[in-house]
Amino acid sequence: MKKKVIGLIDSDSGNIGSIKKAILKSIVRKPYKLKIIRTKKDFINVDKIILPGQGAFATLINSLKKKKLYNELLKSITDLSLPYLGICVGMQILASYGHENKKIRGMNIIKGDIVKFSKKKLTIPHMGWNSISIKKENKVFKKKDLHLKDFYFVHSYYFKGVKKEDVTATTNYSINYPSIISKNNIYGVQFHPEKSHKIGFKIINNFILKS
Repeated sequence: MKKKVIGLIDSDSGNIGSIKKAILKSIVRKPYKLKIIRTKKDFINVDKIILPGQGAFATLINSLKKKKLYNELLKSITDLSLPYLGICVGMQILASYGHENKKIRGMNIIKGDIVKFSKKKLTIPHMGWNSISIKKENKVFKKKDLHLKDFYFVHSYYFKGVKKEDVTATTNYSINYPSIISKNNIYGVQFHPEKSHKIGFKIINNFILKS
């Protein structure tokens, strides 16, 4: 049986070690293999794509473009409809625009903007454990598995103005904001599943096996 290829993008914007370890754990003795994507050619024969991200919206966008990965990623998840999981900033760049330092255009796959938490006396970044409330189930995110469970967050910006049908789960941090988004073959999580112990591993495993 030919193994399906999980493509993990190394954008140089953060350490991929934790997510790589979680993926390898998930595919042990299963018909999958891991491929690190560092160049445009690495997208060849990939079946699913995971993009972890740390730091700033613009930094990740610019890094992908500098490495000539941006257009290939966009084509893979839109034209080819490959399943995609974006983690933290890897989710945020799916937005129409990011607003860190200056307005910068995102991939415009999920309509909405990435804006900074603005409430006074709110600790920023939002860092630590917080729960999610499932609003819409799909094959990767099930209410019975994940509803009101705690996940690990580190971020100062959130996804604003997302269409209701694209919001899979919300989290409260002075406001209720989308912490999981999904649209067709595309999934995004604001938290870090690779740092969220067994419950986070459940998400990675579901994406690999069920998306």
